[in-house]
Amino acid sequence: MVEYTLRFSERHAYDSFTTGITIPAVLKTGGNKVELLAKIDTGAEDCLFERAYGEALGLQVEAGVRKSYSTANSRFEAYGREISIHALGTETTATVYFYADTTIHRNVLGRRGWLDRLRFGLVDYDQLVYIDGYDS
Repeated sequence: MVEYTLRFSERHAYDSFTTGITIPAVLKTGGNKVELLAKIDTGAEDCLFERAYGEALGLQVEAGVRKSYSTANSRFEAYGREISIHALGTETTATVYFYADTTIHRNVLGRRGWLDRLRFGLVDYDQLVYIDGYDS
């Protein structure tokens, strides 16, 4: 049997009574920043955030690149902007998307822009997330 070892610089315990795996995150652009809670979603194509957070960063959300998304039961539009995401000791810069619809209140750290930039480990039985920069 072959054994593998991974090393992580950060460990975060999440609440198993909350829907999804929720972690604190900070979005930054220019001199502006907002703090929020986001869900880690390994099935999400991109990072998606509430429109209000984009506006709080001083962004004109609809000036970003428009993209359409389809899920099993809905369809929605979002606008991409390049910002920095700081979560669990790791900071990345990426194009993230802000919902066009102000009634969508879900923040998602997805594959492109976050998961693809770090090493990620999950032990759901213990409610623990492990994170490290990809090149660390």
